[in-house]
Amino acid sequence: MFVRLEDVSHNYGDFYLFYDVNLVINPKDKIALIGKNGSGKTTLLNIIYGNLEPIEGQVIKKNNLNISILKQYRADNDDLSIYNFIKEAVLKDYAEHMVDRITRSLLVGVGFSEEQWDRKVSTLSGGEITRLSLARTLSGKSDLLLLDEPTNHLDLYSIEWLINYLKNYKGAMVIVSHDRAFLRELCDKYWEINNSKIWEFKGKYEEYLSSREIYINSLNARQRNLQKEIQRLERMIQRYRSWGTEKMMRQAIIRERKLEELKKEYEEIENLEQEKEIEIKIPQPEKTGYKVIEVENLSFSYDKFHKLLTNISFELYEGEKLAILGKNGCGKTTLLKILLGEISFYSGKVEWGYNIKVGYLDQVVEKLSDDLDVLSETWEIVQNWKDYEVRKYLGRFGFYGEEVFKKVKELSGGELTRLALAKILLEKPNVLILDEPTNNLDVLTIQSLEKTLKEYKGAIIFVSHDEYFIKNIADKFLLIDDGESIESENLDDILDNIKSSSFKLDKKKVQNVSYKEKNRIKNRIKSLNNQLLYVRSQADTLFKKLDKVEVNLFEFGDDYNKVIELMEEKVKLEKELLELENMEKEIVEELLKLEKNKNLS
Repeated sequence: MFVRLEDVSHNYGDFYLFYDVNLVINPKDKIALIGKNGSGKTTLLNIIYGNLEPIEGQVIKKNNLNISILKQYRADNDDLSIYNFIKEAVLKDYAEHMVDRITRSLLVGVGFSEEQWDRKVSTLSGGEITRLSLARTLSGKSDLLLLDEPTNHLDLYSIEWLINYLKNYKGAMVIVSHDRAFLRELCDKYWEINNSKIWEFKGKYEEYLSSREIYINSLNARQRNLQKEIQRLERMIQRYRSWGTEKMMRQAIIRERKLEELKKEYEEIENLEQEKEIEIKIPQPEKTGYKVIEVENLSFSYDKFHKLLTNISFELYEGEKLAILGKNGCGKTTLLKILLGEISFYSGKVEWGYNIKVGYLDQVVEKLSDDLDVLSETWEIVQNWKDYEVRKYLGRFGFYGEEVFKKVKELSGGELTRLALAKILLEKPNVLILDEPTNNLDVLTIQSLEKTLKEYKGAIIFVSHDEYFIKNIADKFLLIDDGESIESENLDDILDNIKSSSFKLDKKKVQNVSYKEKNRIKNRIKSLNNQLLYVRSQADTLFKKLDKVEVNLFEFGDDYNKVIELMEEKVKLEKELLELENMEKEIVEELLKLEKNKNLS
């Protein structure tokens, strides 16, 4: 036994994330922790690690147990190169002759090519820091790994590397992930947080799904029996009270106590997170012409020395669904922006077909009104619908009951994505463009999203690193490899290409840069570094405020009004941090391009 949780409970205010949890982590356990966004997965990991004390119960650990948890590391000296940042951690647990090999393997595995290893930690974007943090977490010898969304910001190449790395890991692990292919490859035990309880299922992913369905069916059968018993008791109590004798009144009171117990159990089953069958259909768009889009010999570069995309060609026809795949930084998002008309300085041909109406997820997210609630934000588009029709439609996207009255500004990243998609489909576009639509979504929500997109009759062009999602949605695939496109209708061919990749980049000959150009680059780099320092300073301030809010949430957990106020502040700070992260990412991307040009010989 590595870790034992005994009667562990944790809450915020009156709301229990989970209660009376009794679970064990044994050596070599490979556990998937699953649950809806906000159900308490990250909280449970922090309780296991020791960052957080549970409100009730205790966590018992084996003596001298070495636990590593995936977190956003912030280097004490962010002037370190990313190579030295990882090397520093590896040195603590490995002999010196092994350090270089392990450091190089980790950096290449999480997607940093050799030409990036001299970059300072301070120049990394938020997504790059996440990848570097993963490498740091894996750098030491640990008995137990706690990994919270380890595949975030990884491309399919790095995900494949991580799967192989973790298959060879000798210790135990608890993994939170929305990537079903990743969990299927690694895990043999599943913990699901559901309605403040944690269910445990043993076996591989398919066995988990089967066992879960059997368990839920048994609960639903129990619920039907409870309903009958509740109705029987209510009739009996009514009779006893109508007779009015002292003896009958006592009998009524005894049965009322039993009735309350049964009603409580019934409500618990009623609130389970399960796939709810929603009868309402999604609005279908007008038909496009037979050919949706034709792209021929498309090329694009941000500067005159390095082409990002070279001779990209593909065609998409009515109702087809195209997945665009490739390594991080290969130009996938840039290609989407060209298709949308946001980038115009390219060569080649991009020709849309007849009667095209495009819906782009990110644009809808940006236009959501912070002060409106989910119901009002959606109702604006279908004002002729009745209240119950809009609420039923929103149920398809995971907004049930009182959740439709949540303000947009209070929504998490995953909830914003769900709301944006609900709005897009009501506007009836016949082409959807989606960039990483499964980011911030939990497994159950992704499965619901897949059902919705399968029902959608229009064409879809999307970027994703989620293998299951790609397999379930796409019927055509475009791999961008070294700037060029490989089109296929067989995903296995592309996955074979990805899995056989060595992650190494070919060294290419480059042209000389003039003195004048070098001087311009030098001045621009200086300006961008100043901007980066300012953005990072603002982010550090917000991180400190966020830490304080987290502490206050724990301290004022029994004050409902204070918790609501703190949660609103938390959401506001997280949004501001996301904006800063996007600014930081843009600055870092430009810096990286300029650094490459500056070093040309």
